[in-house]
Amino acid sequence: MGENKPDKLSAGGKAVIGLVGLCCLGVILVVAIGGLFAPEAETSDYNSSSEPVQTTSSEPEESESDYKASCESLSFKELNKNPEAYIGKRVKLSGTVVQIMESYGYTDIRMDVNDNFGDTVYVTYDGSTSALEDSSITIYGEVAGSYTYESQAGWMITLPQIDAMYITVE
Repeated sequence: MGENKPDKLSAGGKAVIGLVGLCCLGVILVVAIGGLFAPEAETSDYNSSSEPVQTTSSEPEESESDYKASCESLSFKELNKNPEAYIGKRVKLSGTVVQIMESYGYTDIRMDVNDNFGDTVYVTYDGSTSALEDSSITIYGEVAGSYTYESQAGWMITLPQIDAMYITVE
């Protein structure tokens, strides 16, 4: 009479065990992959007297006047021909605001360089300015390549983009 047979797992029980196994495997993979991208632990350098050596950079920030002095004038024709060739180059451009949009502490400007209609650059600025549409301004910043957007008429427009560090309203 008495054969002891182990109870067989139902299909649902097998599915639960399989799901738990997959979850465990997923956690193991996440932990393993996360370790690859974790920041390295800070290490202190010590000198011969066992005093910690400060490893942070203490370079002074560049002053506004030094920054502006490092910006070079560049013609719109040169810039417009190949904006990517000038990426990172510090430039100084003057012109008239065609359109200005401020929101959340950022400002986007379309500016006609040297007041030449159609010689337009797209300017981004991390901050706000007193400039208005039709204001004469000078921007000091770095070339960021090209900026493409769709006009209200549905045309794709590409302009040289300048990330301005300073804007002077004249």
